[in-house]
Parts: sequence; C-alpha cells; structure tokens
Amino acid sequence: MSPPVEIVAAAMAASGDGRYIFGLADTIRFLYDVSARQVQVTGYTATPPLGPRVVSAARDGSYYAAGWGVFSRQGVLLAQFGGAAGTLAVGSHAIDSAAGIIYAQIPQASDASAVTPAPPVLSIVDADNLTVRDVLRLPENMAGRALLNTAADTLYAVSDSGVLVLPVGSLAQSARLSPDHEDLVFHGSFCQHGAITQSFKIVDPGGGRTAFSLSSDLAGVTVSPSTGRTPATVQVTVDPATFQDRRGTVTGSLTISSAEAVNLPPPVRLLVNNQRPDERGSTTDVPGTLADLLADPSRDRFYILRQDRNQVLVFDGSGLFPVATLRTGTTPTRMAITFDYKHLLVGHDNSQLIYVYDLDTFQQLFQQLSPVAMPLGHYPRSVAASGNAVLAASRVAGTVHTIDRIDLLSGTATTLPSLGVFQNSINIDTVLAATPNGGAILAASADGNVMLYDAGADTFTVSRKLPAALSGAFAASAGEYVAGNTLLNASLVPVGAWTDISSGFAFVDTQGVLLAGPPATAPSGGTIERVDLGTASTIHPTRVAEQPPASGGLSAFTRTLAPLASRNALIALTVSGFTALAWGFDSAVVPPTVNQVVNAADLTAAVAPGSLISVLGTNLNPTNVATQEIPLPTAIGESCLTVNGSAIPMFFASPGQINAQLPVHVDGRVPLTLYTPGGVSDDYYLNLLPAAPAIFLSGTAGPLTNIPVVVKADNQQLVTPSNPIHSGDEIVIYATGMGATSPEVEAGDASPSSPLAVALLGPDVSLGGVPMAVSYAGLAPGEVGVYQINARAPAKAPAGTDVALTVTQGGMTASVTVRVVE
Repeated sequence: MSPPVEIVAAAMAASGDGRYIFGLADTIRFLYDVSARQVQVTGYTATPPLGPRVVSAARDGSYYAAGWGVFSRQGVLLAQFGGAAGTLAVGSHAIDSAAGIIYAQIPQASDASAVTPAPPVLSIVDADNLTVRDVLRLPENMAGRALLNTAADTLYAVSDSGVLVLPVGSLAQSARLSPDHEDLVFHGSFCQHGAITQSFKIVDPGGGRTAFSLSSDLAGVTVSPSTGRTPATVQVTVDPATFQDRRGTVTGSLTISSAEAVNLPPPVRLLVNNQRPDERGSTTDVPGTLADLLADPSRDRFYILRQDRNQVLVFDGSGLFPVATLRTGTTPTRMAITFDYKHLLVGHDNSQLIYVYDLDTFQQLFQQLSPVAMPLGHYPRSVAASGNAVLAASRVAGTVHTIDRIDLLSGTATTLPSLGVFQNSINIDTVLAATPNGGAILAASADGNVMLYDAGADTFTVSRKLPAALSGAFAASAGEYVAGNTLLNASLVPVGAWTDISSGFAFVDTQGVLLAGPPATAPSGGTIERVDLGTASTIHPTRVAEQPPASGGLSAFTRTLAPLASRNALIALTVSGFTALAWGFDSAVVPPTVNQVVNAADLTAAVAPGSLISVLGTNLNPTNVATQEIPLPTAIGESCLTVNGSAIPMFFASPGQINAQLPVHVDGRVPLTLYTPGGVSDDYYLNLLPAAPAIFLSGTAGPLTNIPVVVKADNQQLVTPSNPIHSGDEIVIYATGMGATSPEVEAGDASPSSPLAVALLGPDVSLGGVPMAVSYAGLAPGEVGVYQINARAPAKAPAGTDVALTVTQGGMTASVTVRVVE
C-alpha cells in the first residue's frame, strides 16, 4: 500500500552547524534563525510543483536545496534542475558541503510522459551551478529524505522498498567507465583518400578492468574493439565514401554501455566532414551544446556559451585557441558586453541570476557576494546593454513575462512598470540586441512582435507586429535591425526578407553578412553571403565548410556569426564548434606558392623523417588557424599538404606559413605539395637526411625572445645570461629532426611516456668542445615531433658568455651559444 502524497507535502532540514532550519510547503518557503529565534517566510508559486518534496541544507546554512531548486539563505534561486517533473514523492537530494556537490535524483518531465519510464539514476552535480559530474544507476527510486553520514561517504535515503544505502565514498572502488574524448572528428580533404581512423581511450577511473560495449548510430563507421575491458584504446574508422553525397558535417554518436559499470558514461559524438574546394572556412571542434557567440568589440577574442557544462569559453582571435573557461550559473542562454566594454554579462534559463565578469581579469564580480539578483521568479534569458540602461528579457514563473532593468552597482534588478506606452508583457522567447553606438536595443519575439528601446528617451518608443513568427538571426545597428529573415529600418518597418533560413547576421561596414543554414533534415551545408542594406538583396552566396546548428531547444533564435574586432576573421558557430572565415570570404582565390621549407626549430633547411617543418610562401591558407587536436589532423584551415602523395599532419596554417610534421617512413628526395581552394602548388622537393638535429629557438624569458630551448633540470627554467649553466648541471635540450626511434611513433601522434621513444641514432653533445654525458635522447613524452636530450655539463665546464652547445648526430650538427660559469 502506497502512502498518500499529502504525507510528503512539507519538509524541513537543519544546517549542519545547527544555526538555521529551512522548510518547504506547497506555497511557502521559510527560514528559522535559531540564535535570533526569528522566522522568515517567503510565499511562492511554482510550475511544476517543487518536488521532490525534500529539503537539504549546506553545513553553514549559506544555501539549501528545496525540491528542484537551490536557494541562497536570503531566498534567491541560485540554480534549478531543468526539466523536472515536480513529482512530490519520487526522488531526493543531499548536499556534501565539503566537496561542493549535491547527490540528487530529480525525475524528469520527459520520463513521466514516456511509455517506458527511464530507470532511476542518481546525479552527482556541482553545488553552485548543478553541472553534472557523473550519473549513477539506482536499484530503485528514492522516495523521501536523504542524509549523508558524518564522513560523507555513505548516503542513506528513503526508497520505494524501505531504505537505500549508497556507499558514495567508495566510488573509486566501484566499476565505472569514462572515455577520454567527448568528440571524434573525421575530416576529409582534397588530400585525404580512403578510410579515416581516430582513436580514443576508455578507462575505469578507479583503475579496474570493467567490461564495455560500443555501438554507433552512423552507417559507414567501424569500431574496434566494439567490446572489451578497460583500459582500452578504441579505433573508430569512417569510410568517407558513405558520406560523399552530404555537404557540411554529419553527426552521430558512439554509445558506451556496460552491465558492470555503476555509472552511465556519456556517448562520444562523431562528426564527419568532407570539405570540398568550393566550401570556405576552417572548423574547430568544440564539444557540447553551444548556445551563443559574441565577439569582444575592443579585444582580439571571442566568447562561446557552452550550455551543457555551464561555461563561457574564451578564445584568442588571432590563433583561435582557448585562453580561459569561466563558470556560469545553470543553463546559460545569452551574453552581452556592457557599453564601456569592461564587463561580460551572462543570462540563464535555470538561475535567477545574471553573472558578471571583468573582461580585463576574467574574474567574476561580486564573487564574495551574489551576482545580479533578479526579481523573485524572473529568469534572465537575454541581456543587452545600451549607453543608458542594461535590460533583460525574463522568463517569469507565471503567465506574464517581462523586461527588467539591471543595476550593476547594486547587483539588483527591477521590472519596468511599462514599455513606454505598451504593457510590459512579452513572449517567453524574446531576445535583445543592442546597437554598437549604445543608442537603442532591439527586442524580437518568436510570436512576431518587435520593439525598440531608445536610450536617449530611456523608454520603448516603437512596437510592431510582423506578419509571421520569427526564428533564426537577430542583430542591431544604428537605424537597421534584423529579426529572423527580415531586415527592418529605424521604425521597424520591413525593408526586405530572405528565403534562406537565417542563423546569424552581422553588420559589417556598410553591408550586412548573413549566415544561413539548411533545413535540419537536408543533406546540405550552410552558406554565407553579403547583404545590400538598402534593398536586402544578397550578394555572392558562398558555401561554408560546415552548417550552423539548427534553431530549437530553449529558443527559436540563434546568434551564430561574429566579426572579430581585429578584422582577422569572421567566426561562425557551426555544428562541430566554430568555423573561421576569411574577412574576404567571397574574394577570388589564387593558387598557393611554396617558396621555402625549413625545420620549425631553427628555420634552417636540413630536415629528417619526423621533423617538424615550416612551409613558407604566399596564399597558403585564408586565415590564421592552429589546432590542439591529437593526433594532428591531416588538413587544417582550408589547406592540406602531401609528401610523396600522402597527406601529412598539420598544426598551424596562415596565409604565409604552415607548420606540419614530416612522415617517419620517407627518405631521400621527395616532393611536397600544398592543396588549397585556390589550386595546387608546384611540387617543392625536399632532401631528407637520416638525422638533422635542430635546437628550438622559441624560448622567451622576460624581454629576451628567440632564445634556445635549453632548460636547467634543477630549477626547470631556460638557460639565460641570468640563469647560466654551472659545472655538473643537468640540462634538457629540446630539438626536432633526430630521426627514427624505438618504439616507432607515427607522425601526428604524441610520444609515449612508457616506454620512452629512444632515438636509434644516438647524438654526441659537447659544451665548449668538451663532451657531455647523455642520459637520454629521444622523443619528449606527450609531445608531437619534439625530441629531448638529457645531458650533464662536464665537471670543469669552459666558462664564457657565448659558449657553444653542440649536438652532432649522423654527421649533422646543431649549435647554439649559452652562458657558462664555474
């Protein structure tokens, strides 16, 4: 016999220090301050109901969880579990304050409506923003209060059959599975022929041997091994011919299952792209659900919201590499930069907070206090900053959604009493975009309503209902606006519309740039085209290497195009991450010219199998792009290189230089050829030697640059005039071009740490002509194409400010000068 639901209509919990008691009922939340003997009561409405009807408190009472919400002691909703069913008698949670985590079973609304409900699971999430750390199987549903013991290593919970006991402190000894990649990307290119293979590792974090099984939902994918035990290296092979009729990127997943593992590992996303010569842009993989894109107007960087991990990802605009990761609240939705360019604002769908960051330091403001707290029940989905006001379009717990005004100084927000002469009631899916001059903010709603806030008048002055629902791009400039597929004038009157499905739009100089995507089911890629702002007609449609993501999810609107302030590139948010497009993406292309090939260490001509090389010339690639992908890809940007007709790994490409690694199985005189959308270079012939050691000259120390990468072992710092070599010092020399190793490491792969890849042809090292003892010479562990030599300075090293440090191998010599003291 099941107990009536009314029994669990109320719940209470005390903080671990005994100072506070928190309570939850159908219409109120309350706090009892034990020392003050005072009760604070807050009335609320919630849809769905705040279930499970359980309260958990942090040890110091600074926050507590009630139902599907996490609240500050002051009553602000800090975070909530998205998609909760609101079931009162199913589920539970408990807070581990010391670890900063919450153990929670929160039934989902999608499960409640399913024909076959999903099995119960326990999520381990970060306490501040509910980012999921792991998901564990449960034998049955929790059905009431859950408690951790004093050591926080055992969780006790009321369950369907009685009491559930979970040894959460012993997870390291439990069978679990974890892949080391979130995504596997398969890039075809002009140079790539035949099957493409990528590998990843699947391990048990506790070191156990746990059984696993792998399956893919994509045709043309082979997995080996598809079953086994951890630890295992899995090779995934894709046949590009299977996808030759598809433009853009095809996505799929690799599901990991196990009857032994206590957790549910996430699937690995598979991305297959066969970029064609007429498709522009270079793609960079960024895993996760990417919700928004914004370029910094005064710094050479751009920001991407990763919604599933509650993060802002910060990228350098020149090298396109990540420079920082910022934590957000729960389910970040939109970003904005304040008019003075000093602060980044982030709105959320599952937090009643706006996070604020200092763009000069990347520090979150109000870190010891609270971010901007919204009015009770207001979720700030979209934020925009004019020269006069910061506004947020909020989803409100109730039937009327509003635009709120943000006060950054006080960290508070208030609901506008009206929108000019219009009622402050907006569609739940409303986005805001400010003009660069700070004069206005566009509000565009999915139901077709558009409004304009005038910063000078400090109110909304224009409102118009467009004939059709809106989705896709939104953007604002001085007197010109875009909502969906429609270009609007200063009075929000349509100037014209496009038939393409808009995804992103940017105003650039006197034109617009439109990024359009195909229907979600179409086997075609995206396009980018310029727009005449006088007529809304499109100019020079150009295919893009990868299509933008389809609109949907929380909002019908997408912001997927951002011109960089440096004008180095246009960044497009696309299916696998982002795509960098040349500023002149629609310019005529010309064939590449290779002028010189040198080793990447000291830029001299001698190279060997496995050497890192720099290809110098003109029109080598439209933009600057680098990769941190391992193994290195055989195509980067819009370019690929072949040696003897086979594609070779690349790690940097720019208009004037490409960095790559030579294969390990070539020797003698071989042709190198570069392929780009503009054509094919003439063959450039290389003479490969068995060994061609070259010491890297890329070191920096204070004002010193281009110094030899020679490190003293005792302090792990570069050898410089102020950090000289002493007699008997152990030093590490970093070089390339030292030839074959045992075991052999394929080009593009990182060198192993066990066993070490030792150079087959041992080098001789001398300091000022005096031999040095070499203890190791081979590939540097974890590096690609980089060798290291560990050597000890002689007992009586020759002193001087410019003493020759020489490496000789196979008749070839590399030499640099260093300072040596007695």
